[in-house]
Amino acid sequence: MLNVAIAGAGVTGLVTAFALARYGHSVDVYERKPEDVFANEGGAGIQLQPNAMRVLDTWGIDISDVAHVSGGVVMRRYSTGESLGVVEPAIGYQMYVLRSDFRRAMLAKALAAGVRVHFGTDVAGVDALLPALLLKDGVTIRADLVIGADGIRSKVRQSLFPSIKLELRPECTFQMQLPFSALKSQTARQIISDPLATIFLGPGTGIVMSPVPSRKILDLQFLMTDYGWDKDMNPERWNTFVPDMTYLRQQYKEFGGIIPETLSLGKGAWKWRFVECVAPTWVSQNGRVILAGDAVHAMVPYAGQGAGMCVEDAAVLAELFRNISPLDGARIQVLAKMYQQLRKPRTDRCHRRAKYVGVSWALPDGKMQQKRDAALRRAMDNKSELRR
Repeated sequence: MLNVAIAGAGVTGLVTAFALARYGHSVDVYERKPEDVFANEGGAGIQLQPNAMRVLDTWGIDISDVAHVSGGVVMRRYSTGESLGVVEPAIGYQMYVLRSDFRRAMLAKALAAGVRVHFGTDVAGVDALLPALLLKDGVTIRADLVIGADGIRSKVRQSLFPSIKLELRPECTFQMQLPFSALKSQTARQIISDPLATIFLGPGTGIVMSPVPSRKILDLQFLMTDYGWDKDMNPERWNTFVPDMTYLRQQYKEFGGIIPETLSLGKGAWKWRFVECVAPTWVSQNGRVILAGDAVHAMVPYAGQGAGMCVEDAAVLAELFRNISPLDGARIQVLAKMYQQLRKPRTDRCHRRAKYVGVSWALPDGKMQQKRDAALRRAMDNKSELRR
């Protein structure tokens, strides 16, 4: 049994903690935010695609009280709201859930598995040789294995590999949520009664929306592929609340369907600037410090695999280290390197695919956009033929 110290109680940290605790490891998670902030924090919606759901199902994790099965995504033309086609999972099923609800669900699962979560403990760095987490208040947390799951601004990564640089992208999303009760039009009622997510494809943008029945809200994300610093009212803040809807209403004035209604109801939106991390190295030389999740492979969201990659990281780590003891020093080093060898090619492919999908969503009106729309319609027609 290993004593494991995990930095960060986000999706990656809590899923990894649960996965390791299942195999009898002693796990402590250290989270910067106080417990009351963590408990009441909001968040955007995420897709847990079939690869993530297979893992969660294998572990017996049921999140149906906060998530719903999404049969796919309806792709729509921005100006009219016309349906271009439905993108469905090839195998398995996917679920849509608010990130905050999924995180709270995983906290409950982790605690039930014996994980100890220490809120209000700010990690300052790591000592790979001990190994140990170094807290901001000067406390040193010794462990057999340290996992940096502390997100895009990871202090563990910065301490371990200070030369790794983040790529601040020109893309961002404006996220807002509207109560079902505020949406009155027939089009809106149809969308919130349909478990499918919806994506409006337009020049330089994609608008992702999905109903969240457990919360009785519609989650909307206005993704912009070219939100340069000259347009950003708060360029120094990666994420901040923007109370003035003037810019969004002007940006989307040519959009039809449900979009004008949602923008007229909006009282502000959260701006999230996209940041990428493609780290060349994921583990310390001795294998005692390992990075996971956004700390090492943060990606743009267009492929909907950010959370899925975090779940896969946790599953691979747990399986590799399931029978390891503190005395297996040489094996720990080998297995840590194996983790990187297994995971990095996979996440690199997801990085490339996410960028490709983002470009295809945001094509300007013209020949390429027409080819994309025609391909979506053909795919829809072919599925209809197969079902007859």
